[in-house]
Amino acid sequence: MEKRSIYNWKNNLLGNKSKLYKQDTLIGSLESNDWTLDANVSIHSDQYRFINKGLFNPYTEIRNKYGELIGDIEYNNWTGGATISLVDRKYKWSTRNMWMSSWKLEDEQGELVEINPSVMGNGGTIASIANNELLLSISLYLQKRNTVMYSMIALIPVFTILLF
Repeated sequence: MEKRSIYNWKNNLLGNKSKLYKQDTLIGSLESNDWTLDANVSIHSDQYRFINKGLFNPYTEIRNKYGELIGDIEYNNWTGGATISLVDRKYKWSTRNMWMSSWKLEDEQGELVEINPSVMGNGGTIASIANNELLLSISLYLQKRNTVMYSMIALIPVFTILLF
């Protein structure tokens, strides 16, 4: 069995900034725009930009710090899952349970990363056997995107009541 590295993230009060820690040492951050679902992630010296595209068939471009396209994320709107295509590999993002309270990122050999948001939604843990900043960045981004998407869906009844 491979050793898992444990990371923790904490969100600011507004939820648009997250800090990633490994053993209480700050190693990275995520800054997002909740309206566009775009985000910038920095881990160690690596920097990635996630740019959301499309309305009815959404996908996200992944760009490195030089602006080069290094991959994309295609979403399955029915399951909340996604397929991540990088230059040399494909990964699958999916829920670990029917409550969608835990997520996983896996390749064809199996699970690489497990994501567990806290109950309050202000942080959580990432357990990873892959020592890969890009996969950590993707995991942090997808967790943030899911939080925003489900929050928007939860607010639809409130907006409906306010409008009528």
